[in-house]
Amino acid sequence: MKRAAIAVGLLCVLFATVRAQDQNRFAVAGVNEREVEVFFTAFKEALTKGQKQRVAAMVSYPISVPLASSHRTVRVSNSARFVKLYDQIFDAKFKQLIASTELKDLWAKYSGVATPRGEIWINGVMLKSRSDDYEIKITSINGPVDR
Repeated sequence: MKRAAIAVGLLCVLFATVRAQDQNRFAVAGVNEREVEVFFTAFKEALTKGQKQRVAAMVSYPISVPLASSHRTVRVSNSARFVKLYDQIFDAKFKQLIASTELKDLWAKYSGVATPRGEIWINGVMLKSRSDDYEIKITSINGPVDR
């Protein structure tokens, strides 16, 4: 009888966990689905409109980024440098790839939320003032896979 009660209890916990993840498909990454949707929509809009400073403000620094023109990776430590390199990071092909990515295409694992082939990774970055508070940022830019 105890085994049956334990089994039922474990099944309830498992069901509740699966149900919670269904309601927040990015829960495995530790971020809220709605926050990611708002962030990604704003990122796509800023990228489409060429708002370099706005995109730069969405990035967590330092970050290593591939440059389309030279096929090399550089470390960028602040938004001013990111803005200078913006057109080399986001060439026309990469911008088109991001523009065509829909919210339903995003996926998650423990290390964050990604575009379909991991071109961009998004995470909750902890704020220094409080350990349980975070903001959504781009934490990795890998560029188009076939670049």
